[in-house]
Amino acid sequence: MPIRIRHSHLLPLSAFVTLAACAPVGPDHEAPVMEMPASFSSQGVKWKKGAPGSLPKPGTWWTLFSDGTLNLLVERALERNQEIATAAARVRQAREFSSMARARFFPAVDMGVTTERTQFRFRGPGGGSSIANNFTIPVDLSYEIDVWGKVRRQVESATATEQATDERLNALRLTIAAETAQTYWALRAVDADRAVLARTLEIRRKAFDLLGKRREAGSISGLDLARAETEVATAEADRIRLDQTRVELVNALAVLTGSLATGSSLPEKSDLPKPPAIPISLPSELLRQRPDIRAAERGVAAANAEIGVAQAAYFPSIGINASTGMDSDIFNNLFEGSSLVWSLGASAITPLTNLRFLQAQKRATVAAHEAASAEYRQTVLNAIREVENALQGTTILERRQAAQDQALAAARKTFELSVKRFEQGLVSFLDVVDAERTRLDAERAANAIRGERLALAVSLAKAVGGEW
Repeated sequence: MPIRIRHSHLLPLSAFVTLAACAPVGPDHEAPVMEMPASFSSQGVKWKKGAPGSLPKPGTWWTLFSDGTLNLLVERALERNQEIATAAARVRQAREFSSMARARFFPAVDMGVTTERTQFRFRGPGGGSSIANNFTIPVDLSYEIDVWGKVRRQVESATATEQATDERLNALRLTIAAETAQTYWALRAVDADRAVLARTLEIRRKAFDLLGKRREAGSISGLDLARAETEVATAEADRIRLDQTRVELVNALAVLTGSLATGSSLPEKSDLPKPPAIPISLPSELLRQRPDIRAAERGVAAANAEIGVAQAAYFPSIGINASTGMDSDIFNNLFEGSSLVWSLGASAITPLTNLRFLQAQKRATVAAHEAASAEYRQTVLNAIREVENALQGTTILERRQAAQDQALAAARKTFELSVKRFEQGLVSFLDVVDAERTRLDAERAANAIRGERLALAVSLAKAVGGEW
């Protein structure tokens, strides 16, 4: 149980000022050391030193794709997305908590009004009673002198927590923008597939009509006509399945942009552009613009400040208490000079019997700091992994696309030759069907790779915290 030590004489004001100016107890914050790689393993991309002022601004990385529809969707998502709205409210909440912590730097002053009417009874000979009135306007002041820096550490922790919350909002904005862009490119890949299937349907229907006339003339068997009909129906089924996928993607974009899925639509656009070029070198500080890394570092700072708060609890708490006001038995005399009352005092409270609690509390804050430091290092490791995945994936997809384009060119040539040979009666219609299927699969595979490259470019932008 704390013991209160009251002094009959106040320390000089200068002594309190000197005490309050002492350095706060506990360790000062130092960000955990993490070595950035000198280079990434993919295609010779190197880190280079760059001044912080030369870093690109990550706010508009999606404009690197030069797509007006994408720009509109991302900007709308950042403005209307409800997850971002929720996180923004959390930031405002953290900001107010930080303001509450800074308010501890100032004295607490309370004022009240009290009126009281009391009847007293007298004991002894004669007895009797008396009625007394009392009118009081008290003004009380209390202030804890931040000798050991407990309040400063509390403010430091609250400020770091506010900053971490703000960076988590930035991280969410980056995530929502990236998810919007990737969903958009997935939609465009579906549109490209739909365009391929539309051309395929046109070719297959013409072939079916031609075979129908040949069947009527008796130049082909019914089996060839049945196969042609099957191919038309298969292409139509694939097109319908893509219709469903497109609806789901459009609805997903509606939710991301804070709109109702009901009635949402986007015009078809089947062309898939090349992804933005990756520079040969990148600033070594680029990863530091990632908001999740900055948020993790601020989490370490907040946890570090809590160690100081826990350590300050071992030392006496020194405070000043003052009270003044007006007190009178007669209301009309309440505001006269004779009704003025005041008191002034100081107190020091030191813990005696709860040392085990304080020790456990400090050990808990040290463990929390170690956990926050490990989370920071893990965040950096994940960031490097994501950049590596995006860079190496980009290189691999470039090679895949080159090979797939060759396969597509060969498939188209094979299909054209098979059609000519069928018209000359050198091969069966089954050979044409196989060649046409191979061409269709090659075109769809090429579109899929183009879509993957665009999605991976978005992943790279997200991995480095914005544009490069």
